[in-house]
Amino acid sequence: MNSTEESISPAEGFDCRNYLPPLNVYYAEYTIPLSLSLTVGCIIWLWVTFVFIKVIKLIRHQTEKSQVMVLIIANTVYFTVVTFNVVALLVPHVAVVCDIVPFVAFCWCILVFFRYLKESVGGDSIIVSLYETKAIDPPKVCPCFRFIYDKKRQLRAIRFGIMQLPIYNSVVASIQLLIFSYDKDLFFDAFYIILPFIITSIVFYVGSSVSFIKTVAPLYPDNPIFKRFFLLQLVLIITKPQIIILELIYNLSTFECTLAGEPKVYINLIKQLVILIEIAIVTVFSYKFYTNQSSEAVTDEKIGVNNTGYEA
Repeated sequence: MNSTEESISPAEGFDCRNYLPPLNVYYAEYTIPLSLSLTVGCIIWLWVTFVFIKVIKLIRHQTEKSQVMVLIIANTVYFTVVTFNVVALLVPHVAVVCDIVPFVAFCWCILVFFRYLKESVGGDSIIVSLYETKAIDPPKVCPCFRFIYDKKRQLRAIRFGIMQLPIYNSVVASIQLLIFSYDKDLFFDAFYIILPFIITSIVFYVGSSVSFIKTVAPLYPDNPIFKRFFLLQLVLIITKPQIIILELIYNLSTFECTLAGEPKVYINLIKQLVILIEIAIVTVFSYKFYTNQSSEAVTDEKIGVNNTGYEA
């Protein structure tokens, strides 16, 4: 602890709640917890990388060429999340960036998956005709989404609700990163100002997504695509709402701060480990779906919604 005291001297206005020590102090003071965390993180990273490579091979062998790249992009989300989590363990000073970037990556992956799913069930014209002929009764998500109950407007509203997620949050993320690079203290002070905008976007997306899936799912009751889509939705919970809740609990709690970086260092270690373990669990189910469907699809034709490429 002497080296820590010599390296850092207290100053007026010292914000220990958001303070992180220099890397040399971080590596010296937290050798054991950091080593254990990195061991777990590297094991999970290797597992997710293995699954990602296997999934790419399955997609290439079992999917039409026009669909291969789209599905590979949709499947990068797990690998992206764990990679940035390991980086956040190694360099906690960029943990904010490692929280924001995977969420934005998820938003674009979900848009790719949605466009693929929509085309696979016949495209806009087929879905609109089903709405207009009342072949499908659009589900009522909640009163705040009454404007999408109208059959002629529902698909447009759903499309907008899903497309706004990556576009809107990319803009918000850019603003956050600019603030973070300019003034870290200002970034943490602006947390509660930016938070409602992010939550509003997520709520709008969830309502649109649930409405679309509940509308299309009855057409394909035996297809595993919707279970796999659910796995991708879990990544949303892991990469944003969960982080927001952890940050709120941390900001509203009272801790004794030290110049070695406590408690900010420990909340970062805990947060990254929780996300890594959760992604590892989700990837286990993802891999299980793929291998099971792969064995069933050996003699099947590589067409339509039934192919195993629908993994995310």
